[in-house]
Amino acid sequence: MPLEKQYIKLIFGIKLKQYRQRLNLSLQQLSDACGVSVSYLNEIEKGKKYPKTDKIISLAQALKVHPMDLKSEMLDKTLAPITQLMHSGILSELPLDLFGLEASRLLDLLSNAPSKLNAFIGTLLEVSRNYDVRVETFYFSVLRSYQEIHENYFDEIEKKAEEFIQSTCAIRQKHLSAHHFEDYLVDQYNYEIVWDDFDGHEALNDMRTLTVIKRRRKHLILNRKLSSRQRAFYLAKEVGYNYLAFKERNYTMPWVKIDSFDQVLNDFLASYFASAVLINKPDFTKDLKAFFQNDEWNQNILIDTMREYNATPEMVLQRMTNLLPASFGLKELFFFKFNHKPGTNYYSLSKELHLSRQHQPRGTVLQEHFCRRWEFIQMLNELSQKPDEIIGGAHIAQYLDTKEEFLLLSLAKPFSPTLGINNSLSLGIRLNDKARDTIRFLQDSSIKTKLVHDTCERCPAANCNKRVAPATVFDGKKKEAQRIELLRDYGLS
Repeated sequence: MPLEKQYIKLIFGIKLKQYRQRLNLSLQQLSDACGVSVSYLNEIEKGKKYPKTDKIISLAQALKVHPMDLKSEMLDKTLAPITQLMHSGILSELPLDLFGLEASRLLDLLSNAPSKLNAFIGTLLEVSRNYDVRVETFYFSVLRSYQEIHENYFDEIEKKAEEFIQSTCAIRQKHLSAHHFEDYLVDQYNYEIVWDDFDGHEALNDMRTLTVIKRRRKHLILNRKLSSRQRAFYLAKEVGYNYLAFKERNYTMPWVKIDSFDQVLNDFLASYFASAVLINKPDFTKDLKAFFQNDEWNQNILIDTMREYNATPEMVLQRMTNLLPASFGLKELFFFKFNHKPGTNYYSLSKELHLSRQHQPRGTVLQEHFCRRWEFIQMLNELSQKPDEIIGGAHIAQYLDTKEEFLLLSLAKPFSPTLGINNSLSLGIRLNDKARDTIRFLQDSSIKTKLVHDTCERCPAANCNKRVAPATVFDGKKKEAQRIELLRDYGLS
């Protein structure tokens, strides 16, 4: 693909600096030799300026190279991966500014790095191509990292949500109906709300929402099959896009096309706003305190909370990931969403979030088999026998190898409006002193401890009756350890 002008400047600057350093010339010495000012040379090497032809000829003469060597868009072999990186288009699509980086600064660091590091970059690019790692996949990975850095709590959005509630509700209430947001969109932003079942187009039958702008008026099309809670969420999310004044945004749910990271980030923040409005922080924090102070576990508490706030199970558990670190000091959490088609033995991890550390289960990229001991897998199997129910549960998951323990709060339900798919949602809270002091119902004898691992391929359990795949990864590592130990006897370390 052709390079953007920005990267042509950057490559020229890298080459100029490379040739100058090979001759052990300072910027001042090069300036004296070619008649170009030090400040301008500095701007060129930083990729901010591109010299005119007469200056390129003067520079080439001073550096004892042909002018075309300077103008060429190719770097030498030691820096070839940088060229590949720029030609891949990844740099222009990555949200470097989100992490305080500039492309020019990053490339400057790489151009001065040892050749081993550039070989590593080349390897990453090759792996990305071979495993078809798309930019969209990277965007969502960056978003998860962004959430983890902020412990999935965004105070500015919380304040905006509270501001919205106070400005639109004459009497404060927990339950905000879909009509509340629908009326706001119509009155404040001149929306037309349209209900459609999308059945006339097979390619659209799983579409939940679609936003279309016609004749300067916005039309929000909602799937008629959405539940009242889902309607409230998507209407509140549409309010969020407008209330937060986001220009870069997603217009469909599920996603059809992603053009930039700003779309991904703004979609998340609009969703965060919707959850914070529907499940407001002051009331929900108070309810969570009461929930944790119960001496006994009761699965109906989570389901009743969901109804009280007119929220879906996913919203309730996700909202807990916002407030448990910020309000309770419970910072080691994970959230999983699994999809399952009844009658099959395939379980797809469709959403995940890890706070503070990377938790199991792993193996999604490697297509390994998730440990069937996990409650969220067993609940999906149970739900296939009770298709019209919402199943809730709590247990303690203890890892076979590390012995770390997590309280797992799980809900399983049919995946609406898509028929024939179930999903399970799980919030894991690491059991440390803080968690044990906060959650009283941990002492309830009905909460059982279950030994788990991440995937069958990595599990050391020899006689597991839930195993669906051999322990190939574990056996391979065990054999490797034995080989190293035996070679040590031969004097090799």
